Amino acid sequence: MEADNILGTAGKLDGQDRPSSKVLEPDDGLPSEDHSQATASFRDVTEAFVEAAKDMDPEELVFTEGFTLLDAMSAFEIGEPRMDSGMILEHQRKPPFDPLKPLLPGEVCWILERSFACEMEWHAGNSLPQTVYTLLYVHYLGDMSPDFMPLRSDIMQDPLRPVELITVVLRAGMFGLLKCCDLSWRELSKGRVHDIEDWQGEKCDVSLLEGVSTDFVLKTLDDACDWLRGSSLSPFVVNQLCDILRFRKVLLQMYRCSPPLSAGDLRAFTISAWMVLRRLQVYPPYRPAPDSPASLAFDPYIARRLPNFMPNRVAELPPQGQTWTALGRLIDGWKELANLLESPCITTWEIAGCLRIWSPTKQTHVAYLRSLIQSTVFDRNTVLGQFSPTWLVFRFFTETLGISYESVAERLKLSEAHHVAAIMKESEREIVKLMVAEIRSQAHNPPRRRRYLMKSTLQWHELHDKFLHMAAYCDPSDSDVNMLLESLLRAASYWRLNAAREVILSGFQQDLYALEEMPIAYWYLARILDAHLECIDDILSYNPKYSEAHDELLYQSRFLTALQLMSIVISALMYNQSTVLPMKRLSLNFMRRYKWALKPEYDYLTPAHPLPDFLSYPSQLAKDILCGLETSRSQGYGGIWSAERNSFLGELANVCDELREVSPTKMDELYEFKTAVFKWNQRSHPWFPDIVH
Repeated sequence: MEADNILGTAGKLDGQDRPSSKVLEPDDGLPSEDHSQATASFRDVTEAFVEAAKDMDPEELVFTEGFTLLDAMSAFEIGEPRMDSGMILEHQRKPPFDPLKPLLPGEVCWILERSFACEMEWHAGNSLPQTVYTLLYVHYLGDMSPDFMPLRSDIMQDPLRPVELITVVLRAGMFGLLKCCDLSWRELSKGRVHDIEDWQGEKCDVSLLEGVSTDFVLKTLDDACDWLRGSSLSPFVVNQLCDILRFRKVLLQMYRCSPPLSAGDLRAFTISAWMVLRRLQVYPPYRPAPDSPASLAFDPYIARRLPNFMPNRVAELPPQGQTWTALGRLIDGWKELANLLESPCITTWEIAGCLRIWSPTKQTHVAYLRSLIQSTVFDRNTVLGQFSPTWLVFRFFTETLGISYESVAERLKLSEAHHVAAIMKESEREIVKLMVAEIRSQAHNPPRRRRYLMKSTLQWHELHDKFLHMAAYCDPSDSDVNMLLESLLRAASYWRLNAAREVILSGFQQDLYALEEMPIAYWYLARILDAHLECIDDILSYNPKYSEAHDELLYQSRFLTALQLMSIVISALMYNQSTVLPMKRLSLNFMRRYKWALKPEYDYLTPAHPLPDFLSYPSQLAKDILCGLETSRSQGYGGIWSAERNSFLGELANVCDELREVSPTKMDELYEFKTAVFKWNQRSHPWFPDIVH
């Protein structure tokens, strides 16, 4: 049988082979007597250690093979409870686990449902020993093989507890669980997301069925459903168990999808998954009795018997309802990816990624989905699974400037001007690299995305310089060429300022600014947006009207104008907060916080003029702009995310209403404004405070 031949590591704990008839003892190697008897047998071994160490030099250490001083010190912390993770307390002792102990159908349902909780907790960032490996059946797949049942004469047949529930149904569920983890692990280990930072990849020498084909596991799940339909179990139980196995099957089919992905296949799988998940959510929850053998199926302390590089804390599994919700978000993530694959547009991918990051009602995708999205963007020299890298160059000019790359090449006469052609060729490679990184950054975790954006501002500036060097080889009397070169410079600046804006906003979202830094942060955001709006206005003057690119730029211009006005008024209202610290301290804080933007390369940014007259801020203007965008017919490159983008604008408009209610009407009142009305902790909007009335 294919699987049983490769389950060597799955049938091992503590690095030793285990016969199929042996059960796993929770306290292997520990005395079985009670505490008083064990204490009576203790013997003072101090002299033995002193005698053994007499030949050692001072400060010399004895190392256990495979366990270094670094391993020991990496887990050391004063008061660290995990230092005692190898000690089994009385309340942690359990009877020996027998994987072939007969189970009721409801108990099998409960174990299979909780296996999804283990899987989703691993995706949430916990390690395998804390989650999947706590389900002890995954370590006994060889013992559960139906081929070995004739050798077990001690197994009694019970019509209420048929052994096939374990050897066929439960075993198929464990196969599906481990194979889903294996396929996820393969995607996660590509390096798109980072081990320890985004996910935990330590396998602890336990098999995830790496050598078992996915088709074999799918067939095993189908065979289990066939056995259930032909069994004498009640129809209700059969339907519930079959739905659980069907759900595992469709999840496995989605995990098996790898770039180049098919949007049609993903959509079909997500529809099937949601149909089964909705049925699973309405089944009444099963609660095993305290003395049920199902309660022994999970050992949260299994990590102490597995080879680990450091101790793990015990992770509590979430309630089943919370697990179904997490699985629904996972399925929606696949559905969103299918929608993106049907929208081959750089700006649309950018909009979808930003909305997921900006919206307070959305959660960041699990690491597996973020890795899959990055692989889909660019994998094996293919963009979105269907385009060559030069497609990104074409889309850069089309979506930013509203003109085709062919038109750019024709105006610059690349076929004749060899120096210009060489610079343009170099610029193309830079555009491909930047656009791939830009789209992928939407799938980074928030801190890593912020760090990337800081670096990208300089990279976009370097592209700006490459375009600038073309002017030396072009005819200065050709107005069309000069206008085109000017538009190329503005295109690079547009993306650079876009990155700078996101760096500032992400600082608010991640609560990186101290309270006294808030006014300066909003002021600096307003200056960035001022330069950004000026850049957009310049591009619009070159951009063909009635094009999607023109509509998108108009949308961005109005959105950023409203955001700038809101930033100015918050900065003004918090002015007194910025005077708490001495000017020298504020200056040093500013240099440290914005060192990524204060390099000589950024001298052409809009100068930091004194703040304008804040009373000129029309309190209704920002809201009017945002509401106008909500009702606008033209949505640019928003696509199916237009409604979601408008919803986010509606949330900003609500912030405008609250700001208008507390804003002073006279300049004298501005200096006496009490910032206590601003609530920063647990606020509803990622960029602006809540107002406490």
